[in-house]
Amino acid sequence: MSESSGKPLRGCIEVLTKALYLAANANRRQPFSLPASPSANHFPQAHTDSSPMNIIDRYIVKQFLSTFLFILGMVMAIAVMVDVVEKIDDFVEKKPPVMGIIMDYYLNFIPYWGNLLSPIVVFLAVIFFTSRMAGRTEIIAILAGGASFYRLMMPYLGTGIFLAVIAFVLKGFIIPTSTANRVEFEYAYLKKRPYINDRHIHKKVAQDSYLYIGYYNSSRAEGTTVGLEQVKDETTIVKMDARKMNWVDSLQLWQLKDVRIRTFDGLKEKLSFRPKIDTSFLLTPDDIYVKDQKAETMTLPELSHYISLEEMRGSDILRELYIERHRRFSDPVALIILTLIGYAMATRKTRGGVALQIGIGLGICFLYVALLVMGQAFVDDEFPAFVGVWMANFLFLPVAAFTLLVVPK
Repeated sequence: MSESSGKPLRGCIEVLTKALYLAANANRRQPFSLPASPSANHFPQAHTDSSPMNIIDRYIVKQFLSTFLFILGMVMAIAVMVDVVEKIDDFVEKKPPVMGIIMDYYLNFIPYWGNLLSPIVVFLAVIFFTSRMAGRTEIIAILAGGASFYRLMMPYLGTGIFLAVIAFVLKGFIIPTSTANRVEFEYAYLKKRPYINDRHIHKKVAQDSYLYIGYYNSSRAEGTTVGLEQVKDETTIVKMDARKMNWVDSLQLWQLKDVRIRTFDGLKEKLSFRPKIDTSFLLTPDDIYVKDQKAETMTLPELSHYISLEEMRGSDILRELYIERHRRFSDPVALIILTLIGYAMATRKTRGGVALQIGIGLGICFLYVALLVMGQAFVDDEFPAFVGVWMANFLFLPVAAFTLLVVPK
């Protein structure tokens, strides 16, 4: 990285570490002094007016972020290479534009998978660089100088929170748009757009209105044998039967053809016919047939609004929507929890060194992913999505607290 491109990152790191130092030392009673140590040459040089813990905070934050970015870059490079090998035949056969592959596909592919894997990458990064510090006795030197184990944890916790906030913003507001662009590219060049022909569709399209479609063709956005009922006090007051229903994309409305309208007033019934009616209600072709990764292509406000509509309609895709909404919040929290577990594990010097710590870390990552997948698989009407998605965090949070309490200090 060039000196000019590294200045913004160094500026962000300096601001973050200064804030962490001020917060951690607001109530400190005794000044900290670092004794001379053979490991002192591992720490970066600083101005004479900087306190030792401020120097160490900067050092840890720089190590944290640089290791995280390095591991994330390596993981994403491997993921891109694997994906290229998997899709090379489609690229050769369907000949998508090279700039489209780079700009529309891989520049959207990388943020999606990078953000998805960020909790695990953060965990491995913390274990890797902290184990190296412990192996060089830097942790011992810091603790022997008077710093507490929990004071040393502050730059870890602050950086973890910083990355969690970035992950939340990306997952909730930026990545959904890039995912939508990537999915459209895949449909255009890499795979066929799925279409359905479904029968007997029932949808609630308003608080008092219900729609029935006898047969629906998603490729033409067309339904036949259509019924639309308006109900008041559990009594039908208007019933419309149409031979066909088409979606007019330019007007964003449905067009009913050959419509018979029955209006009920007590025991009285009024019958009328219309050749065509244009109507709009809370239903689009995308709501009848949900597109691939639809929930992942919505920003957090859009997803919340869509869930409220699907709850009104009594949709059968609410399970997937609930899971996606909870993951927008649980994944950043998991990043913080795994940071604390990684810190507690790696500060102790072991005979196996970094390799052993990384091996244990990979095992914990596997367990975390297994719990996450298992929890989501259990979600149904009796097992709430909140419990299923957050189950891994609920189990790992006590582990983090217990590890921080019992680790030798």
